[in-house]
Amino acid sequence: MSLRETIKSRVSTAKFASHWVNPQHLVELLDVAIYAPNHKMRQPWRFIILEGEGKDRWINHYLPTIKESDREEHKNVLMKVMSAPAVVVFVMKKNPVLADDLEDLQACAALIQNFLLLLEEEKIGSFWKTPKYIDSDKFKDSLNIKGDEIIVALVMVGYPAVKMEPKPRKSAHELTTIF
Repeated sequence: MSLRETIKSRVSTAKFASHWVNPQHLVELLDVAIYAPNHKMRQPWRFIILEGEGKDRWINHYLPTIKESDREEHKNVLMKVMSAPAVVVFVMKKNPVLADDLEDLQACAALIQNFLLLLEEEKIGSFWKTPKYIDSDKFKDSLNIKGDEIIVALVMVGYPAVKMEPKPRKSAHELTTIF
């Protein structure tokens, strides 16, 4: 498949088959995805992969930290993301200079897109998620996220139970002004 075809065929996967995804293979794909452009080669990212029994242990460790009155609702939202065989957490080191912080965030977004396209090329499904709970101290603490780091995204990963068709997009011809 050409790069153009890969880009145009990639869709978010909402339902995953239960097939195991090798986390070492995900690391190999991340090792390619890190070739995203990033200002001054700061490479402001690191990754956490939740999968298999480790994912289950983490869930059982994290959920009891949630206030009991909020736990059921939080669990329902969390379990949608954790329904994927693997979840990759993209973590970024914050930069005290706002312009650099924005550039680092953009670099992380480029890296994530690289990762999604590599997964698509291998017929592995993905879904880029940014649920509000990733900003909570309890969630960050449960994953050992340092005070000078943020979670940029959770990416659900697994083989699709159903392959969806891409939704049409507005043409760049409609959205472009040339001076």
